[in-house]
Amino acid sequence: MSNLFPVGRDFMNFGKNFFEDPFDHLLAHTANFNVDIREEENAYIVEADLPGMPKDSIQLKYEDNVLSIGATQEDGKDEKDEEGNYIRRERSTKSFNRQFLLKNVNEEKISAAFDNGVLTVTLPKKDPEGTIPKQIEIK
Repeated sequence: MSNLFPVGRDFMNFGKNFFEDPFDHLLAHTANFNVDIREEENAYIVEADLPGMPKDSIQLKYEDNVLSIGATQEDGKDEKDEEGNYIRRERSTKSFNRQFLLKNVNEEKISAAFDNGVLTVTLPKKDPEGTIPKQIEIK
């Protein structure tokens, strides 16, 4: 049986392309950044990918067992004519925020470093010897 209507990749994607949101390409620019969290014996290690982000635009806070990482990126594009008048001037600001619940952290010893677009936050755990489980009597 011959195939009167060849089914190729373009044909298979027709419905997807026809019905997709025309602004989907913008969502990729507003998506959150990737984060890896590793639990080690004495600390949590958080690595956040923030390529192209200047260090001074990153906000880092630990409060009520929650680590908050935020970043703001501003882009601008200026086009001027020969006299220096603007023909077009576009600006955009993107904000990225992530929060993570990390308990049993020694807040005084949290440290962070930013190198090659990767933010590494080390959150040392509190001394486990100081916390003794308490048996609760049921009445």
